Amino acid sequence: MQPKVLRANLTRQIREQGLFDQHDHVLVAVSGGQDSLHLLRWLTEGTLPADVQPTVSAGYVNHQLRDDADVEEALVRRTFAATPNLAHGLIETLTWEAVPTVAVEEQAREKRYEALIKMAREVGANIIVTAHHQGDQVETILYKLTRGSRLTQLVGMAPRQQLRGDIDLARPLLNLTKADLADLVIQPLTEWVEDYTNADETFARNRMRQTVLPALTSINEQAAEHVVTFATQLAALQKLANGAINVHVKALEAGRLDWTVDESVLTIIIQTWLTKKHVLNVKDSQIAQAIQLMRNPSVSTGLIDLGGQLQLERFDNYLLLSQKH
Repeated sequence: MQPKVLRANLTRQIREQGLFDQHDHVLVAVSGGQDSLHLLRWLTEGTLPADVQPTVSAGYVNHQLRDDADVEEALVRRTFAATPNLAHGLIETLTWEAVPTVAVEEQAREKRYEALIKMAREVGANIIVTAHHQGDQVETILYKLTRGSRLTQLVGMAPRQQLRGDIDLARPLLNLTKADLADLVIQPLTEWVEDYTNADETFARNRMRQTVLPALTSINEQAAEHVVTFATQLAALQKLANGAINVHVKALEAGRLDWTVDESVLTIIIQTWLTKKHVLNVKDSQIAQAIQLMRNPSVSTGLIDLGGQLQLERFDNYLLLSQKH
């Protein structure tokens, strides 16, 4: 695809999806890698139509977890100083009471987003923009599928979502491949930092990127596009089904749910009900136990331990979410 066509298509998508416009102030999440630096340059080169050109700031978080963290930060400082039309360039260095050795990616991500939200509020930005692209979307979908995530989570990352109260998160590059990103900018990048930890296959996502995706692509070179298409169609089906599912959720809450229907249908109803209550980490086996409890004609009460302080509780025809006493 020609770069002009690529940029025109992306502009149309931004308008259609309402990702941002001239009234918004975005904070670009910069890492020092190619993807986020392409995103920053595209947003600040002055090539966007006026109606979708937001005010642009940028934020970088030094996690202090890699040997080259200081080298990367120095690169980001140079980049911010040389970037035209940049309202603010902010840098924050994380501190750790103890450097994490387990769930490193998860802990780093949590601290990173907390820092980015703080930066956004500091400069008055209402949207944090990240450089997640099609490859990242495919990894996310396959990773969640492999872990046994709920159906609603298999649609992948949303183009725009609420992140924290007054701050939204936008991902404008989800329909582009990594190779496409270079065609977004007029002036090519001359320096960036490669994150050497991306080659470490002890991390599940890296194994997905380095081993699983290449294997799928060897079977069909359009495998990544097909995964994304599947997720898009699944999201559309969910929109169509939401009305019917919510009717059943209300029946559950009113103690009128028909527990004789197919177990897979009941599973989706219970998952939707729990999601409304912001309870996400419930295993399929626990939901299956709850269904069997509600179907049992010999009892009218019972408990299913969800771990932590939560439990599912049967009381006659009602299934309740309650705190342990």
